[in-house]
Amino acid sequence: MPGNNIARVASVAFCVVSCLGAADQNNALRITSEPSGAHVIINGRDQGTTPFEMKLGNWAFDTKKSSVFSKHLSEAWELQITKDGYRTESIELTRGPFTWHSLNGQNSYEYWVLNAPAYSVKLRPATRALTNADVIQLLRSGLGDALIIEKIQTSSCEFKTDPEDIMSLHQEGVSDAVIAAMMHAVPVELGGPTTGIQPVKK
Repeated sequence: MPGNNIARVASVAFCVVSCLGAADQNNALRITSEPSGAHVIINGRDQGTTPFEMKLGNWAFDTKKSSVFSKHLSEAWELQITKDGYRTESIELTRGPFTWHSLNGQNSYEYWVLNAPAYSVKLRPATRALTNADVIQLLRSGLGDALIIEKIQTSSCEFKTDPEDIMSLHQEGVSDAVIAAMMHAVPVELGGPTTGIQPVKK
């Protein structure tokens, strides 16, 4: 009947659109950031700004290669997101290397594949590292050891803890507990979460 035919056509059309949409998700690398306008740098090369899209193909995500002519990534990709006033965020975009071998064993190549088709980045404001002078200033303001240690443990730090520095801190009235926290503090380049870049879940 006409009504049934229309329903079948509509059903087929819906399936085609859905399937194409699902396939298209793995045909490009998409990167968004908050705030937008951040530079997208892959392996040291500036590719543009967010929101960013790089057309690729399913081959960039597929671990299976069929021949020596199969498209593939010949190197690992590292992503960096930079914007003035914010910390630079970085993450490895690929996994590998994988190796393709011809059946006769005469040809082979290594390749990498992308981990995910889309990433979102929440940029973190650049913050000044905590220094010895900051600790002394906090102590002089009347803050107790517990609060100063808490600040040290939740901040990027750039302390000097050579013997002469420790003696100077002690002379300023900094307690042994605070000095110990300074000695175990996270260096500025390692402070905070590893990265603000996260794959976008489907």
